[in-house]
Amino acid sequence: MTTASDNNKAIVFVHGILGFSSHRVLGREIHYFRALPPRLNHGPVPVHFPALPRVGLIEDRARALADYLGTLGADHIDLIAHSMGGLDSRYLIHSLDPQHRVRSLTTIATPHRGSPLAQWTLEKGGPIYGWLRRISQPGVHDLTPQACVRFNEAVTDRADVRYHSYAGVRPVGEIPVFFQPWARAIEKVDGDNDSQVSLNSATWGEFQGILRADHLELAGWSFGWPGKPTGRPFDHIGFYRNLVEALCNP
Repeated sequence: MTTASDNNKAIVFVHGILGFSSHRVLGREIHYFRALPPRLNHGPVPVHFPALPRVGLIEDRARALADYLGTLGADHIDLIAHSMGGLDSRYLIHSLDPQHRVRSLTTIATPHRGSPLAQWTLEKGGPIYGWLRRISQPGVHDLTPQACVRFNEAVTDRADVRYHSYAGVRPVGEIPVFFQPWARAIEKVDGDNDSQVSLNSATWGEFQGILRADHLELAGWSFGWPGKPTGRPFDHIGFYRNLVEALCNP
């Protein structure tokens, strides 16, 4: 049953770079958080999945998120953000939430300290990095380690907001073959990672733990061989259901 206080709450999922809310493909609805929205639409608190500019800069994506939140009647908003979405959310909380409606932010594999992959995308030659540059600009410029140093100096945490974080980590051998070179290279410079974001970079606020999943698995997209020994695919539905339930019943 929905209570009066529940009517003033909302939970909002924020997608990462190159993301979307949903697309219809061959008559089927495809969600960035794969198959998740239909599984969460019967709870006591409304759950939302807005679309932000796919490759926008953090400020532009945060303003789009602020515009979306402005359409909601809730005065208690909890954000759950994957990847770059966590940086967009932090900017919004710091600069675009004058009424202090956001009460918590949970980031999942967010590159709070940047990702070497973003730097390599901008600097390295070859067809793969050239393709990545074409599809990820200008947003990728905000994801380099240097850019995130500047971001963290300017965008400080708000005392009345709870900041929680999770990191994805898989051994390189469990990463899909086409992502293994990135995982191995990131491991050399920044340790354990999910093929795109390191454990060190994903840790922010109250760290909630390591999830055995690669970066895309955390949004429900598993491209590795399934199996019990590797825990693949990661149970993203169960994870987010539990997270939403905890936010509904703090």
